[in-house]
Amino acid sequence: MRVQEGTQYFVNRITFVGNTTTRDNVIRREMRLVEGAVFNTEALKYSVRRLNQLGYFEQINEQDQQAIKTEKAADRENQMDVTLTLKEQNRNQLTFGAGVSQYEGVFGQLAFQTANFLGRGESLTLSLQAGDRAQNYQLAFTEPFLFERNITAGFDVFKRSLQYIGYYTQKSTGGNIMTGFPVADFSRVFVQYAYEATRMSDLNEAFIDPNCFLREGGCTTISLTDLSTINADTLENLRRNPFVFDSLLLGAGGRRTVSKIVPSFVHNTVDNPIFPNVGERLTLSIDLAMLGGNTQFYKPRVEGIKFFRHTSRTSIGFRGLYEFIAPVGDTTTLPIFEKLYMGGEYTIRGFDIRSVGPSDPTTGLVLGGNKSLLFNAEYLFSIVSQVRLIAFYDAGQVADDRQPFAMKNFRTSTGAEVRFFMPVLNVPFRLIFAANPQRAGVLDNSFRPAKNFTFRFAVGSTF
Repeated sequence: MRVQEGTQYFVNRITFVGNTTTRDNVIRREMRLVEGAVFNTEALKYSVRRLNQLGYFEQINEQDQQAIKTEKAADRENQMDVTLTLKEQNRNQLTFGAGVSQYEGVFGQLAFQTANFLGRGESLTLSLQAGDRAQNYQLAFTEPFLFERNITAGFDVFKRSLQYIGYYTQKSTGGNIMTGFPVADFSRVFVQYAYEATRMSDLNEAFIDPNCFLREGGCTTISLTDLSTINADTLENLRRNPFVFDSLLLGAGGRRTVSKIVPSFVHNTVDNPIFPNVGERLTLSIDLAMLGGNTQFYKPRVEGIKFFRHTSRTSIGFRGLYEFIAPVGDTTTLPIFEKLYMGGEYTIRGFDIRSVGPSDPTTGLVLGGNKSLLFNAEYLFSIVSQVRLIAFYDAGQVADDRQPFAMKNFRTSTGAEVRFFMPVLNVPFRLIFAANPQRAGVLDNSFRPAKNFTFRFAVGSTF
């Protein structure tokens, strides 16, 4: 075979059109074509995928010759000009007003969040929220290219209070700092240090006295800061039960502090952060809470996500998630808020939040487990560019260290949801209809048996 190479072309100019907010250098640092280098179509496709992952612009089709224009440079031999036409997509979320949700109940909120602050590609979150079940005050900032180098850095400080209906109120104050750097194409390593002080209050009396359900007036809430409110005989019985006494923080006055370092690895080729079609995301992380504090544990987490294109308008998505947590050092029993739970629109959609997990056989209170396994599947149909119809199947199980995973113990939910993008709030809204075929033993947040069919409203995405 006799092969004769054609003329080799080089990149003359790379021009961006339509980026009225995002700065040129933010786009250019994602490009793998370089002016003056050899023109490479695969490097151009690679660059387009990285730009789509940012989510700053409407989806760029690799085959769209209007969006990606390549032409010979005028008066320059063996030179190519590349022009990318972009359509800005507002990534700023300004939220104010009031609302209601399964997590927060009735609440008022003032928040600003952006993934492209001042067009620099920086993330900023400022949130003030107060309600009857939740309060959340947060300031977070992330710089993806620190000192114009491919190094991520950021911080997050917060003060939160969340009431888990029928269980307890959890109040947390803390923060974290984070840095990350690339190790391969689409792969990064992150290291985070976090400190959090947590206090529990408004504990359901059933945790301490299961017979309260039989009493006239039923169970009430108690304060963990004043143990004198607990019956002396009941308190003495609790002291003989280290699991209950420690997990409810009775001996610590309802307070725990966690100081931890969290290394993680993320490989992400998913084409769009809001409406994905193809790609995969692998996340490996481990919480090492061994740097002081009065609560010490380790918590590995493995998550795999995969999206396949089925037709021009449909895709298939899968997620698998495994978590495990165990105490170390002087900590013999984990506090209840560090245990693992499932339920809600981000795990098993048809069940109430934190309603799936090992529970007290007498009261039905979910005490949480130390290992969990979750599987999600979605079939996504694009009605229009910003509206999707999704058929889903969720299956999950939470177990403790004495209980092996078993098929009969999985809780499942299946159904459909409509997911649509709100351009003003810049988040996907969801209307979820779910059927729960395997729900034996699961109670909702009102301690009634979980329903066969549920309808929910939510924001975001399951994975």
